Amino acid sequence: MAGRRCLLALFLLLAALGTVRAAPLDSTLDLVTGNDFAPFTGEDLPQGGLLTEIVRRAFDEVGLHYEVRFMPWRRGYDGVLAGKFLGTFPYVRTPDREKEMLFSDPLLEVRQLVYLSVHSSMEFRTPEDFRGRAVCAPVGYALPPDLAELAASGGLTRESPADLPACVRMVASGRVDAFLIDEFTGQRAVAKAMVEDEIRIAPLPYARAGQHLILARATPEAAAILAAFNAGLKKLKAGGAMEEILRRHLSEAP
Repeated sequence: MAGRRCLLALFLLLAALGTVRAAPLDSTLDLVTGNDFAPFTGEDLPQGGLLTEIVRRAFDEVGLHYEVRFMPWRRGYDGVLAGKFLGTFPYVRTPDREKEMLFSDPLLEVRQLVYLSVHSSMEFRTPEDFRGRAVCAPVGYALPPDLAELAASGGLTRESPADLPACVRMVASGRVDAFLIDEFTGQRAVAKAMVEDEIRIAPLPYARAGQHLILARATPEAAAILAAFNAGLKKLKAGGAMEEILRRHLSEAP
């Protein structure tokens, strides 16, 4: 077993350097992502979404080929931890996730915006403005670390429905004050729910956050696989393909 792992690590190193282009020695595990995250991931989106295409093509750049499955976010994340899947995406860094997962280089960096109910008096300038408020974050989604700490201490109420569309409806109806998500996904989710008149966007963005491919720390050769992936991602950016992918997918945003 040790010899086989060394051989796989050598293969991945050579793939990262661009000296081999072949199927990986162990391609039995799939990647997994979720739905309702347009324009980034979704079974109903072209190529499975912007980030699905980026992940597939970055692996292709170094001769590694994996299938991508779509399933509920929590189930996919837990499946990676259990060794049922190789990795999942896209995820932002949080302290809890970093204890369990290794993170790729950023697939994309996005602005996180605060989407507020027009029925709420809440305004956003600093994280303290969330104190005493109700925030929606679906199952499998993470609040920013400072808001997660505030929720853990009872300083804010977190509602966690099954998916993002449910959060949009809850904010639109005034059941909760806000949800946080990147500008592209939020724009599409609000437009799809046809509740533009019920939701407003805080003038200040909450933060900028990178979206990553993640692999369980316990997965054999996880670091070597991510090194190969990162090398493919750099090739994708250097060759101009990344700009074309972004332009094509984002031009379809409402």
